[in-house]
Amino acid sequence: MSQSLKVLIVEDSENDALLLQLELERAGYNPLCHRVETHRQLESALSEGDWDIVIADYVMPRFNGLEALAMVKEHQLDVPFIVVSGHITDDTAVAAMKAGAHDYVMKDNLARLGSAVERELRETELRHERKRAEKRLAAEHAITRLLAGAESIEQAAAAILEVLLESLGMDVATLWVRDSDHPVLQLSAARYQGRSEAWQRFCERQQGLSFASGAGLPGRAWQERRNIWVSDLAGLEDAQRSELLAQAGLLSGASFPIQSGGAVLGVLELFAARQMNHDPVVDNMILAIGSELGQFIQRQKVEEALRRAHDELEMRVQQRTAELKAANAKLQNSIAERKRLETELLEITEKERRRIGLDLHDDLGQKLSGVALMTKGLELKLTKQKAPEAQDVAKIHTLIHQAMNHASDLAHDLATLEFAQRDLPSALDDLAGRARELFSITCRFKSEDPLPPLEPAVVSQVYKIAQEAVTNAIKHGKAKRVSIGLANGDDKLTLTVQNDGLPFPDLRSHSTGMGLRIMNYRASLIGASLDIRAKGHNGTLVTCSIPLETNKRE
Repeated sequence: MSQSLKVLIVEDSENDALLLQLELERAGYNPLCHRVETHRQLESALSEGDWDIVIADYVMPRFNGLEALAMVKEHQLDVPFIVVSGHITDDTAVAAMKAGAHDYVMKDNLARLGSAVERELRETELRHERKRAEKRLAAEHAITRLLAGAESIEQAAAAILEVLLESLGMDVATLWVRDSDHPVLQLSAARYQGRSEAWQRFCERQQGLSFASGAGLPGRAWQERRNIWVSDLAGLEDAQRSELLAQAGLLSGASFPIQSGGAVLGVLELFAARQMNHDPVVDNMILAIGSELGQFIQRQKVEEALRRAHDELEMRVQQRTAELKAANAKLQNSIAERKRLETELLEITEKERRRIGLDLHDDLGQKLSGVALMTKGLELKLTKQKAPEAQDVAKIHTLIHQAMNHASDLAHDLATLEFAQRDLPSALDDLAGRARELFSITCRFKSEDPLPPLEPAVVSQVYKIAQEAVTNAIKHGKAKRVSIGLANGDDKLTLTVQNDGLPFPDLRSHSTGMGLRIMNYRASLIGASLDIRAKGHNGTLVTCSIPLETNKRE
């Protein structure tokens, strides 16, 4: 079957033009020839027609081949231009070739025309294909740059479609993306070439449309997971857009699924107002671009999922933080209430100590004093009578005096110390002295470092901790030797009470007595730490560390 060939002949001789047509037919072509011989005729032909080749006589009365070549260049037509002349020298031929002619043929040797046309058509097709390849490659790079600089597919979609329309010579392009919440395709962008109002209306009327799998051209590409080419859109089953496509004058179309990880994430559509058949080159190009789009959409979905997870996590953290704040507030209230109760307990204990001390001094002491006077009187009376019972009464009087002294000492020990004119070292030294007198043991106090000024409440609690430790060592530990130490470190004041008696129970033990618990309460009230541990098989060391920063006077 002969190849159709649209030939523009620039020739002033009809006979010569006929000979050129016959020669092309002899070469196997089916030429559709149009002859012009003036500048105006050539201008009109170049503006109105789409030519495969231009054959021009080199010399004509009112026109020539070089002028015709210049006009073809002005119209930026990349078609073979062959010079035919009856009289042309080598220099003239070289000048024509330098001017841009592709070949020249002598009229007396037209047998070369067929092979020259075949060669130039092949070269032109190669040039066109190279340009198309370069344009497609540039389009792929442009789309890659667009995706690299975009935050979402919606931001880059319109520019991507414009690049595809320009590089592929299509008329309308649409991009459909899978909805995140529903199994449908939603329109992301639609673009058209030129200024066609019909194409503009087609793009606008697609807003709000959606396609399920298998519905319309986008749904088919989604369902079948393959490229679909439709050379005649009149027979397309698309209930939502058949009328719109017809009104827009679009004749052909193609739909390409955008896939990533085996899932269809979107569909790209291309339409043309001309007859368009399956093009494997476009398939390959869209395959590469679709892969990038799929990865971008997939990454966007993953990032969106991460953002949602982050937002949910942030909300949960805020809720948890609020709950923790509420729990912490309750805990702080509980701690404050516990400290209040501990303080009240210690105050009650002190009041009870003072009450017992006053009872011992005022009540029991007075009664013992009365009994002592009565026994003394009885002793004197029996002595005058020289009764043998006088000695027994004297012993009773002595025992009563001892009880009175012991009660007085206990009352003094139970009474609250006044620290208005006494510092902590003096109070502890006095505590050691009274322990020696009351219990006949060895008790010493040692403090070598100068102490910073302390709050009265701190002095009181530290003294009472030491008092309780000494009392426990004597009464429960059966200690014979007790040492009290007070040391001033860089950031804390340390009280130590060490004895050689039986070990105290650990503060963490459930068997801990009330006295040791009260010691721990007192330490907590002034922010101190209390440690009680055994010293080998015999003896106990009580250590109370008081932070100086929180207890110094302002």
